[in-house]
Amino acid sequence: MTTPPLPDTQKSLIFNVQTSALSLTTSSPIPRAEEAGEHLIRVHSTAITNGELTWAPFVNWPIEHVPCYDVSGTIMTEVEGSKFKKGDKVYGRVVADREGTARQYATILPSEAARIPETLGMVDAATVPMSALTAWQAVFEKGGLSAVPYVSDDEGVVGGQAVGKRVLVLGAAGAVGSFAVQFAKIAGAFVVGTASVKNRTFLEERGVEVVDYTKTSMKDWVGGQEERKFDVVFDCVGGKSMLDGWNAVKSGGVYVSVVAGFKEPEGGKPAGVKTEWFIMESRGEELKAIGMFIEKGLVKTSVDSVWTIEDYEKAFARTATGHARGKVVMKIADEE
Repeated sequence: MTTPPLPDTQKSLIFNVQTSALSLTTSSPIPRAEEAGEHLIRVHSTAITNGELTWAPFVNWPIEHVPCYDVSGTIMTEVEGSKFKKGDKVYGRVVADREGTARQYATILPSEAARIPETLGMVDAATVPMSALTAWQAVFEKGGLSAVPYVSDDEGVVGGQAVGKRVLVLGAAGAVGSFAVQFAKIAGAFVVGTASVKNRTFLEERGVEVVDYTKTSMKDWVGGQEERKFDVVFDCVGGKSMLDGWNAVKSGGVYVSVVAGFKEPEGGKPAGVKTEWFIMESRGEELKAIGMFIEKGLVKTSVDSVWTIEDYEKAFARTATGHARGKVVMKIADEE
C-alpha cells in the first residue's frame, strides 16, 4: 500500500510571541524534517504543559510559534542512523526551543523519541514524556535513591533498592507528581503525597499515604519528629507548599524542585540538606525504560481531559487552573 502524498498545508495552533495571542490556522506549512536530522511525524495527540506560553523570554522562538511539546504520532520519514522506521508509532518530548507539536505534522529528533508501549493508546501516550521524564530524573538522578529500577525481558522486574527510604511528593496528583510517587514506590520507598481530598482515592490506589494540604501542613504532620521526615522531598507546586516542605526534609536529605521561583526558607535551609532545582532533559532511552514499566502494568498514566485542537482555548484554560489530575490533551488525528 502506498502512502498518500503529504498535503501542501496543515492545521496548526499558533502563539504570537508579541501579542501573547493563540490562534488556529489551516494554512501552516509542512515542516522539512530532513534539514535538521529530524523525523517528520503525523501527530495524533499533543499535551499541554502548564505555563508553557510564559517561556517566550527564555527561548529563541519566532514571532509566530507552534506550542505544545509532548507528542504521540506516527513516523513519516526516516533518518539515517535512527532506530525508527516509517510507520512506527512513537512518543516523545520536543525540546521547547524548537517548534512544537500542536499541528497535524511535526518533527522530532530520534534522541527525543521512543516507541509507544503496546498497551498504551495514542492519547494516553501523549501524557507521558515530559511528566514521566521529569519525575524519573527527580526521584532517581536528583533525589539520589540508591538505584534506578529497570525492567529486563529475561529477569522480569527489578526494583526495591530504596527500601527504608522515605519520599514526599508535594502535588502528588498532578501530571509530574503522579509519576513520581509510582517510581518511588517501585524503587521500594515509603511514599507520602500532598493532595486535596478529592484525589485521595486516586493516590491511595497507587500505594501512597495522602496528606490533605488544605487541612494539614507538613510542619504539623511531622510534628517535630525527626523519624517522620523524608530523605527526598520533591516539590511540584511551589508557593506555600514549597516553603512548608522544608519542614519535612531530614538532615542529609535532598530537596528537589522543578518550579520557577524555588527558594530556600528564611534563615537558610536545614543543616546537611542538599538542594536540587532542575529542568528535565528529553531522553528517549529513559522514555523507553519508562514504557517497559507501563507495558508491565506497574506505572499508570493519567489523562485529565481530551479536547480537539479547535477547542484549544478551553484546553489551555483547563491547564491554567493548576488543578488538572494528570495532563490535558489535544487530540489532533481522528484515528489511532
